[in-house]
Amino acid sequence: MISVATRRCTPSSQLGADEAARSEAVEVYVRAVFHTARGPRRVAATTPVAAFLGVTPTSVSGMFKKLSRLELVTYVPYQGVSLTPEGERLALRLTRRHRLLVSFLAETLDVSVDRISAEADRLGPHVSAELEALIAARVGEPALEAPSAAGGGPSAEAASSVEKVRSDTPPTPTD
Repeated sequence: MISVATRRCTPSSQLGADEAARSEAVEVYVRAVFHTARGPRRVAATTPVAAFLGVTPTSVSGMFKKLSRLELVTYVPYQGVSLTPEGERLALRLTRRHRLLVSFLAETLDVSVDRISAEADRLGPHVSAELEALIAARVGEPALEAPSAAGGGPSAEAASSVEKVRSDTPPTPTD
């Protein structure tokens, strides 16, 4: 389960200043949609997202509307949402950052991935692009494929977004 927080992201985040106004909750919901979307159209319904996050379906419906206004999802009432290409790119960036943090913390602290994942969720929004690049240099690039889903795999947009996310990654700073 991913914890939902309401603090603001810092402008130095990997996502850039134009996206800094997005709350951590937006990031959490985008990742939840990414991980719960099913079928050939990769639709995430309200109930599975609510269960994934441990929140009420009403909260999810409200956030779906906000994500739609931000053009991160396409929202169809009573059916769910699917990520837009921009939403999918954001989800891939967030997933990359999370996986980098999990790998780094688990390796550095010699603890299991299961124990460290929730900590990575809390730390993620506060990691600068520079720190993210240093971590990637240390642990290597994580797999970024969209999660497989019954009846549908990653979209064509997701495949091209993986390469875009990797190419947009800042070079590792040198001393």
